[in-house]
Amino acid sequence: MALLALPFILGDGYYLSVMNFIAFYAIVAIGLCLLTGYGGQLSMSHAAFFGIGAYTSAILSTRFGLNPLISIFIAQIVSATAALSIGSVVLRLKGHYLAIATLSFTIIVEILIIETAWLTGGLQGLSLIPYISFGDFIIDSDWRLYFIVWPITMLIMLFSLNLVDSRMGRIFRATKESEDIVRLFGANVKIYKIKLFVLSSVFASLSGSFYAHFVNFISPTAGSLMFAIDIIMVLAFGGFTILWGALLGAASLTFLNEYLTVFADFKRTIYGLSLILIMLFCPNGLLEGLKDSLSRLISVKNAGGD
Repeated sequence: MALLALPFILGDGYYLSVMNFIAFYAIVAIGLCLLTGYGGQLSMSHAAFFGIGAYTSAILSTRFGLNPLISIFIAQIVSATAALSIGSVVLRLKGHYLAIATLSFTIIVEILIIETAWLTGGLQGLSLIPYISFGDFIIDSDWRLYFIVWPITMLIMLFSLNLVDSRMGRIFRATKESEDIVRLFGANVKIYKIKLFVLSSVFASLSGSFYAHFVNFISPTAGSLMFAIDIIMVLAFGGFTILWGALLGAASLTFLNEYLTVFADFKRTIYGLSLILIMLFCPNGLLEGLKDSLSRLISVKNAGGD
């Protein structure tokens, strides 16, 4: 309810626009949190699926004249098919090998976007992407988008929270700890890993489609390696194993991006150093690290009081 009241507090301006971009980041981060934090699969491909969703929907709308809603739906089918194909191969790998394989996929997608300029616009990007519309109701303002994208974000969050508490979610968590034990109980580990990979990839793709139809422009940076690092940073701030942390991490990174514009030349250096420090001292994410530190501090104080 507090989120629904925010537009009336913020007004139709800069901060409302920032809130919408937080939602875009959060949807991708929730998917990656499910895959990495609960499934134990370190993937760098979510930027690629964000780009696939954005470009597929944008191309279908601008080049072929399809309704944006139909374009978005088809884009998710394309992304799910791509995720199924890629996941069936790369999920045989683990750890850093999986990260490198998915990173390679992201680089390939970025190169394809640039090189197929006749379709994607190449480095110039693709513009004049139509707004999402429901009949005569057009989502052409931050205010209108807010009441579409944030309810969808919260529904995805609710779905994800229920998923991790379900039988399937318990299998995901068990797979993260030991795949051999899961197999002993008769679960098909490969199928479950692929299902989670496809689901999390579709989350990223859906966010990309919404982004394209609201900004009305898409460029290769949307599916780039740098965007993949941004999503990793979101989880590094919010926590790799805390779904709600994806929202907090998305908010932190979005506002940080806005306030680091004066240090644009050094932004990636700052991100790199921040990520190294977080991984060294808070491997489960900054939020989880702060929570653990606070718990230890309270325990020490209680022990001292006794």
